[in-house]
This record gives sequence, structure tokens and C-alpha cells, in this order.
Amino acid sequence: MNIETALIIGLIIVVVWLAYEYLRAYRKLLHRQKDTDRSVETAHKKATKILDEAHEQALKILKEARTGATAHREKINTKMDAALNAVADREIKDFKNALETETINIEKAVGQKIATRYDEVKQEVEDYKAKQITGVDQKINKVLIEVAQNLLGKTINARDHQELVIKALEEAKQNGLFD
Repeated sequence: MNIETALIIGLIIVVVWLAYEYLRAYRKLLHRQKDTDRSVETAHKKATKILDEAHEQALKILKEARTGATAHREKINTKMDAALNAVADREIKDFKNALETETINIEKAVGQKIATRYDEVKQEVEDYKAKQITGVDQKINKVLIEVAQNLLGKTINARDHQELVIKALEEAKQNGLFD
């Protein structure tokens, strides 16, 4: 096995490992997002249930007020019922609108937190990837220096070695070795 093959295999292993870590982080993020979505959905269901119960209770109270009134009060109650229904409907509508607005705000906040965390995880993956690539580059340079030292019988600095490798790769490219 020659050096290029070993380097390619090493780089493939690093790339596969990085892809695995990225997918694992992405799955965690998706799992957190599903949990958040479930929490928001549960809160929305509870709020809807509370609204329904409040509406039923209001209707029950209005019905009791109607049946207990006398004939004289019926005229007054009729006007009051209409006013109470309008007020109750308006209050329920206002409460429902406020609740929906708050739910939307919560959903936006959760979405922003998820997006922020996703960006943080993405940056962490990028930083880790850059660190790993730097480490691999350093190891490759060490190996190449040792190989050059064994081949040339002398030690050269990293810059000269890098220039020598680049020159050799350019000559190989000109000779058609990469076609």
C-alpha cells in the first residue's frame, strides 16, 4: 500500500466519522424539536379545553339565571342575556385571541431557540472538523518529513518539504498521472 492510498483511506475514515457525528448531533436536535412541538401542542390542547369549559360554564350560568327569573324580570333578563352573551362572547374571543397570540409567541421563541441551538451545534461540528483536519495535516506532514528524511537522508524544514511535495504533485499532474 503506497502513501497516497493510506492518506486517502485515512481521510475517508475521518470524513465518515465526521459525517456520523454530524448526523448524531442532527438527530439530537430533531428529537429536541419534536419534544418542544409536543409541549406546545399539549399546552394548546389544555388551553382549548379551558376555553371550552369556561364557555360551557358561562352558558350554564346564563341558563340558570333565565329559569329563576319572574315574568317581570324576563324582559330585563332578555336584554341582560343579550348583553351578557355579547360580553361573554367578546371576552371569550379576546381571551382566545390572547391565548393564540401567546401560543404563537411561544412557538416562535421555541423555534428561535431551536435555530440558535442548531447553529451552535453546527458551529461546534465545524470547529471540531477544522481541529481534526489540522491534526491530520500535522500527522501527514510528520509522516512525509520522516519519509523524505529516509529517502533523502537528511532533514528538511516543513516549508521546504511542503514546497517539495507541491512541486512533485504538479509534475505528476503535468505527466498525466491524475487523469
